[in-house]
Amino acid sequence: MVTAIAAAVVGLSALVAATTGDDAHPAGATPATETATDGATSTPAPAPSPAGESAPAPPQTVTGLIADLTARPDAAGPAGSLLRDGLQGLLSGDEGVRERSALQVLPIVISGQGLDPRYATATRLALFRTMTGLAPAPSAPTGPPSCLQVGRGTPPAEVQNYAGQIVDQLPAWQADGFPADEAARLQELLTPVTDGRATLDLVPCSGG
Repeated sequence: MVTAIAAAVVGLSALVAATTGDDAHPAGATPATETATDGATSTPAPAPSPAGESAPAPPQTVTGLIADLTARPDAAGPAGSLLRDGLQGLLSGDEGVRERSALQVLPIVISGQGLDPRYATATRLALFRTMTGLAPAPSAPTGPPSCLQVGRGTPPAEVQNYAGQIVDQLPAWQADGFPADEAARLQELLTPVTDGRATLDLVPCSGG
């Protein structure tokens, strides 16, 4: 059962796929982690950018990141290919592939292990801005885009675990370049979930 956070990633990917067409998940891609609750990956720490080089800033959209990582597969660091394959899987027409890809992408995005900090930040912004309704999502014939919203109730263990991982990582995210206002917004959204006082629901995005 995919969690609310992963489900939101899947919902976002369905919207993107509706406007870009079905991109099959690469046959050689494998999940970065076996379980949704295991935040650790086996990828090494990100390699520093070569001194003196001024690389272009990574895109802050899912489709833009895929195109960039396809053209420059080593740009994001050792885990860049896993990130690219996972993002490509989010555009699959197969819901099962999208779910597996969401669970592949989330641990990489949360931990940032093996990613250049700029790409970790760009991916976090691309996913979480859209999932929380800050960035516009493309419309889809199946209905309005879905966003995360705090709801009353006790959160499932997996949802609480993911929320806790994100809140715990926010200082490291900010050190990598994640904007302070975005971090504060995520902390406000997720803290009641990590405390067990609320859960996360998928609802139609405002204006969607």
